[in-house]
Amino acid sequence: MQGLVKYHGLRNWKLRIPYHDSISVNTTVLFSEVSVSPSRGKGSLLVEGMRNPDAERRIMPVLERLGGTSLEELNLRIESRNMPRLKAKGVGFSSSAGAALTLALHHSLVGGRPDYVELSRVARLFAASAARSLVGGFSRLYAGRRDREAYAERIGDERDLDLRMLIVPLHSLARTEDAHRDVESSPLFKARLDSAEKRCDEMEKAIRGGDFKRLGELTEQDSLELHSVTMTGAERMILMSPDTVRIAWKVRELRTDGLEAYFSMQTGPSIFVNTTERHEERVRRALTKLGYTPLRSTVGGPARILPPR
Repeated sequence: MQGLVKYHGLRNWKLRIPYHDSISVNTTVLFSEVSVSPSRGKGSLLVEGMRNPDAERRIMPVLERLGGTSLEELNLRIESRNMPRLKAKGVGFSSSAGAALTLALHHSLVGGRPDYVELSRVARLFAASAARSLVGGFSRLYAGRRDREAYAERIGDERDLDLRMLIVPLHSLARTEDAHRDVESSPLFKARLDSAEKRCDEMEKAIRGGDFKRLGELTEQDSLELHSVTMTGAERMILMSPDTVRIAWKVRELRTDGLEAYFSMQTGPSIFVNTTERHEERVRRALTKLGYTPLRSTVGGPARILPPR
């Protein structure tokens, strides 16, 4: 998932409600898979084959909302994995994993055809961005102030705007949770809240109108603003790497040469390059010449149940 207008900071940590709305687009090349099977002993959750205390903690409110008991009392073995296997930060894996876990648990504990908007409220308890990943396509998370007001809905898909993404995954040990907690200490935070909320309305208009140029401009501005706020918090967190900056400068250069390309970053060094079908291959070649191997993606759909293998 790529955040187009990113939220930063949470108004309510227990319910994981952000301070303002946010908009994202799912990818096709990066995704998470969750399998649920009967367990002979206590229920367990494995992430990439290992126990993950943070994921176990974050899945508890999802289980409770779906009417389940504690993870230990469930006779289910839950396994989550991200594909492809990457050591990267800022590519949206926690969002897709949260969406996949929520849908898989709904399928196992509740059954029936899910109401994706309603279920987005549940996925939000794992990660606010998981609510958007769940509904797929271009989606908007309405922050609101209370649980019922905070949900996601799809606002467009590839028929509205056939976005092409070239993704360069980059590694970092930084934790998104730390960045969300630190952001309120930035003197730029209040200004960020105002501009991000307005940008969401502009972004939705660009998506529904198929305006790629405006989407690219808004996303690039939002990315720079988000990192400015992060860098000016009390911890002065610099999440971009030299590779991030190098690619961003190259994208600006390509644009002066007439190519349709805009960069985008989330809370990490990984970088997305948004482009069009017409210029995708030329942009890819330019990134390859810099020494990177970008992943190519189109607009992805919602979380879904796969047939048994």
